Amino acid sequence: MAGPGKSKTKGEGKRLERQAPVLTVRQWRLWLDWLLSTSGARIYFVIFLTGALGLRCSEALALKREDLIVDGPIPKVRVTGETTGARKSPGDVYIRKQHLKILKNHLAKGIVSERPIKHKHGKGKKKTILKKESFHVPKDGFIFTSRKGSKAGHLHYQAVYQHVVRQAPMFFNHLESTGEKVSPEIKRIRPHSGRATLITELMGEGMTSAMSMKYARHSAGSFKVHLRYGQLTLDDVKKACDRLSDAGKKAKWATWTTKDLLTAQKQIQKELARRTTS
Repeated sequence: MAGPGKSKTKGEGKRLERQAPVLTVRQWRLWLDWLLSTSGARIYFVIFLTGALGLRCSEALALKREDLIVDGPIPKVRVTGETTGARKSPGDVYIRKQHLKILKNHLAKGIVSERPIKHKHGKGKKKTILKKESFHVPKDGFIFTSRKGSKAGHLHYQAVYQHVVRQAPMFFNHLESTGEKVSPEIKRIRPHSGRATLITELMGEGMTSAMSMKYARHSAGSFKVHLRYGQLTLDDVKKACDRLSDAGKKAKWATWTTKDLLTAQKQIQKELARRTTS
């Protein structure tokens, strides 16, 4: 941070403005596997929630067991905004089908990991042994509880951040060694990459901006901020366009009368005006 009377250098400003790197869906799965085997089950689960639900890392850390509503008519996670660091945009987040089964399994059976740690009786040059660990979500209260004696009720953001920053370059090297096509940006994965990846995925699948903003809990006035998340490529545009042209059924509104279309337009304008002023 620049001291009193000092301005930030040009380089510092650029670093602050850079977005957290976005991964492909395949790379995200590999990243989760990597964290499970290197940082343990608890860190893995925090990052899993950021990518599955588009949560900010601080929001994931502030979740309580009662905030995970997996058996209701609409499976969802509640971001209550009651805890410092998770007050930016409280609201409910839908749990998509592809993640609901995984989440239910984690809640019922816990998460088991095996990771290498240094030990005086370890094997090889690095003197490591495989340590088996398990993480079980508490039946109530904070999911990611803090250490005994800590003033905070839940795990601190910096604990997760340090794991992610330390593992990102090693993950990049791992991907390269396996022949995976990967950008050097992967070296600087951050806890926010899960949210950025999720929003980009939704946009790439053709979800409208209004819907993806609702999912991400971005306010109507944050449209430009929201669009910066969508780090889409020309290939993404091609796939989205091809899906539209290949659609067998016409959109419902294609058969509407002019009167119906004008009525719908007025309703949309009214809703947008309400969101802007609220």
